[in-house]
Amino acid sequence: MDVILSALSDLLTPEGGWRVQLLVRIVLSTVLLFAYVLLLARTFGARTFANFTSYDFLTNVAAGSLVASAILGKSVVESGLSLLLLVGLQFLVSTWSARSRAAQGVFDNEPVVLVERGVMREQVMRKARVSPAILEQSLRASGIQDVSQVKFAVLESGGAISVIKA
Repeated sequence: MDVILSALSDLLTPEGGWRVQLLVRIVLSTVLLFAYVLLLARTFGARTFANFTSYDFLTNVAAGSLVASAILGKSVVESGLSLLLLVGLQFLVSTWSARSRAAQGVFDNEPVVLVERGVMREQVMRKARVSPAILEQSLRASGIQDVSQVKFAVLESGGAISVIKA
């Protein structure tokens, strides 16, 4: 039993013990990581993390990384606190985005019209990094055989392509 308690104590105590500097480092590194991945997602567009909002993607990837770090020997407490902070940031950002157009503009990619009244907007598609083959796949999935049958096709902020039939 002593071995189990000793191992549990080691897992729950950060290397070097609890310090204010440690907590500040965890908070700052988590916030900086959050901002960095959000910047990457906004810079490289909706197709980068298809079907996730930028902050949802960040939370999922970072959670996996933090769990792996904890499993591979980093302090469970440090990883747990970072994960808690990261999930809290994700909650705050998603709540703020849901309530504020300005926040939504900062954290989410704007929808992009790829097809308008049966005409592919090729320059827009190139900028959004959507190939004709990807668009045609989405059209087929919507039961459309030809682009002329499309009123609008929109690359949504989460990376999915929505199709409105003509």
